[in-house]
Amino acid sequence: MNGCEKKLRANSGHARSRPAKPEPWGLAYRDFKATRFFGSLDGLRALSIVAVIWFHTVSHDHATLLGQGNKGVTLFFAISGFLIVTLLLRQKERTGSIDLGNFWARRVLRIFPVYYLALSLYVVLVALVERDPAAREAFWGNLPAFATFTSNWFVDLENARVIFYFAWSLAAEEQFYLLWPLVERVARGRRPLLIAGVALLVTQAVAFAWPLASRGYLPLRMVTSVPAAILFGVALAHLLHRPRTFHWLWTLFGRRGSAFGAAAVALAALAFAPAWGAAGELAMAFALALLVAACVVREDNDLARVLRLRPVAWIGTVSYGMYLFHMVAVNLVRRAASATGVTSPYVDFLGGTLLALALATASYLTYERFFLWLKERWFASERSALAAPVRKPVGTLTVGGALRPDVGREPSVGA
Repeated sequence: MNGCEKKLRANSGHARSRPAKPEPWGLAYRDFKATRFFGSLDGLRALSIVAVIWFHTVSHDHATLLGQGNKGVTLFFAISGFLIVTLLLRQKERTGSIDLGNFWARRVLRIFPVYYLALSLYVVLVALVERDPAAREAFWGNLPAFATFTSNWFVDLENARVIFYFAWSLAAEEQFYLLWPLVERVARGRRPLLIAGVALLVTQAVAFAWPLASRGYLPLRMVTSVPAAILFGVALAHLLHRPRTFHWLWTLFGRRGSAFGAAAVALAALAFAPAWGAAGELAMAFALALLVAACVVREDNDLARVLRLRPVAWIGTVSYGMYLFHMVAVNLVRRAASATGVTSPYVDFLGGTLLALALATASYLTYERFFLWLKERWFASERSALAAPVRKPVGTLTVGGALRPDVGREPSVGA
């Protein structure tokens, strides 16, 4: 063997012993699994709540893009489905099970206090201020459903005016929090994903077959009350949790420009899907879930610079309170503006948004803080074994939505 051959063999042996360079998607998957706070989700929540307030103040043709502000709730649903199931999957992977009692207790302490505060405020306002006898009577009749998070089943949302109307979405969220963790705990492997797919097919088939089911037979109303966007979020969490399916999604959404593309698809769906009826609603839910995917598959996505701006992130942080108080805020601004001779939906929108933000901020930093402290003291979940990202986060991702006062706040979930 000559010297060249010996050198070649030595070099080839050295190359074989050198560890292979990880694939880009593998590095992205590692970073995704190590991420305890998804920095863009608060920004998406901020867009959602601002869109909802826009819808309730500025009138536009509902067949146009500017008339689709109510679909901010759909985006909330997609975020909730993804985030909650990701929390559950990581706990199950880390501990081998899901602590349902801990999860539910933490959800109760996060959701119930401010919800019942808002409902109590409405009880007082209806008793003292409401002058429409029909609306008053309907509110008192609907109060048990509002108090039990069943308004999406027992309240006729087709009426011209339903006080505390928006509680239907919170009812859907709470029903999801109650039932889906059971599925994740009992079902193994890919079965939860299969169950989510079957649930999506069944609910959408019923919605297509009985488009007016929400006003008819109660079981049909209950079936059609399951938001498709939540189920898409559930599916997204499962697909991103596994390496192979993460690879597929990273190929679509992990490249530069992918988040812009997902945003464009979402805007197109919002603009054109209203003409498609139930199929359009499904398309919008799917498109908004894709937007969530593009914003979580990598932290440095194309939209992150805007979505992670501190003012935007803070609006997302308190978006749950803003959702509960926004109609009170809008009506107060509307009456104050009218008293000064100003009648403008844009004044209602801007003033209502700012006042809702102020009310929600005050609630979050005072009243809600106590319950978040109780949640951390009584039902603290173990810290994830995964490393936090190097960039100091606004908050952390923990099972059940734990508040870590030393590092930030919980990722709130709510419409």
